[in-house]
Amino acid sequence: MSDERIANISRRTVLIAAAAAAPLFALGRAEAAPTFTQDSVNYQQSPNNGKHCSLCKQFVAPSSCKSVKGTINPNGYCKLFNAKDG
Repeated sequence: MSDERIANISRRTVLIAAAAAAPLFALGRAEAAPTFTQDSVNYQQSPNNGKHCSLCKQFVAPSSCKSVKGTINPNGYCKLFNAKDG
């Protein structure tokens, strides 16, 4: 591109292009932070009928959860439990 064409690009054009590209950059970002408190999902430190956090799709080893805030015990349980496949 020639310098003359670059000089003729308006600030508005640049901002519109940046806004349009923003969702593409967001695709590579990490997942959203957990949104539920432990109290709101009845989190407990012990398993429930063989169900526990380390068997849940939401559990992130060693002690986190994709949905629940705070430190999560792998042997804990909450009402959001969703068993891993297999």
